[in-house]
Amino acid sequence: VKASENAAFDTAKVYFKTGCEALGSRGWEGDYRAMLDLCSHGANACFVTGDFDSMNELIDEVLSKDIDTKEKYRVSDIKVKSFLVAGKITESAIAALDFRRQLGLPAPQLKAASKFTIIREYIRVKRLLKN
Repeated sequence: VKASENAAFDTAKVYFKTGCEALGSRGWEGDYRAMLDLCSHGANACFVTGDFDSMNELIDEVLSKDIDTKEKYRVSDIKVKSFLVAGKITESAIAALDFRRQLGLPAPQLKAASKFTIIREYIRVKRLLKN
């Protein structure tokens, strides 16, 4: 974690990966908190360095575990940000709204706006711009 805090993300990425490998496949059962921290911070280090394949692997590993949804927040946040950086605005919104629903918070359904709604909003904005 120290290497990550010092913005040495390339080094941090290696340490997090080594930590995950040291705990092995049974790390989640033995010390899930340590594995959660290693995977979460590792995903962030991968995000910052642009290693999106490794980032996605770590995120998927955390999201696949049967742990409290609140503990998945950090990787869900990184996932949303990675979609934004990649220009995938819709995917980012879907991921964010899905996570809100998992937390039990209200989230609107994504659906296409009707032509009526588009025209109504166009007129509303046009009127506002005149004022």
